[in-house]
Amino acid sequence: MIVVTRPSPEGEILTQRLIQANLPAMHLPFFNISIGDGLLHLQTELNQLTPLDIVIVVSPQVSHIIKTNLPNLLFPAHISYFAIGYKSAELFKQLSQKNVSYPKQENSEGLLQLLDLQPVKNRTILILRGDFGRQLLTEELTQKGAKVRLLQCYRRKAIHYPANILNDYINKQIIVITSVEHLLQLDVYCHIEHKQHAYLMVTSLRIFAKATQLQWQKVLLVDNANNQTLFEALIALSHQPTTNLKN
Repeated sequence: MIVVTRPSPEGEILTQRLIQANLPAMHLPFFNISIGDGLLHLQTELNQLTPLDIVIVVSPQVSHIIKTNLPNLLFPAHISYFAIGYKSAELFKQLSQKNVSYPKQENSEGLLQLLDLQPVKNRTILILRGDFGRQLLTEELTQKGAKVRLLQCYRRKAIHYPANILNDYINKQIIVITSVEHLLQLDVYCHIEHKQHAYLMVTSLRIFAKATQLQWQKVLLVDNANNQTLFEALIALSHQPTTNLKN
């Protein structure tokens, strides 16, 4: 069983693709997404940015929540827009009608490398994010002299499941984790047998390091968090003899 923990709608889309490929999969999101405390101040924050300033979009949820709650938001043309990955960039481009750059390595580390190509010192960087996460971006950009501002566009609220929801067929599980926060929530439902026998597919070195710290034994790192990369990696893994999910 492939367990996809990423939020809706991306998690549901990936799960459906896996099912269409005749692989057993279920969507098990760990958080509900709701409007963040800073969202209603977004227009004011955008209006205060000056030429050479930067906006960073950390996830597809940013665009989803803006589209639902601020359909008439105006995006300045004189600033630069970046996103963590392709999906985040594509959704924000559709929303803003502006060019949005994103790194080939679709995570915080990749975006920092992309931003190394231009000076950020003394530039204001507005990071559109959830209620936590992306500390690496904030710390690294601040060290480079940028004036980083964080805006909470959405909030996460943990979804509670039965404690034994992942107890069946542990040795045939592949669990997809796309953030450290999801990994920590996974710990609520897992025990030592999971960490010894289930496969964990993660999307960044930071998640990989944390999973190792939490004593997961079978951790697989993929380059990007986009659904296509995850789909291809899951197809390849699921057809290996040791992880054949159909047996």
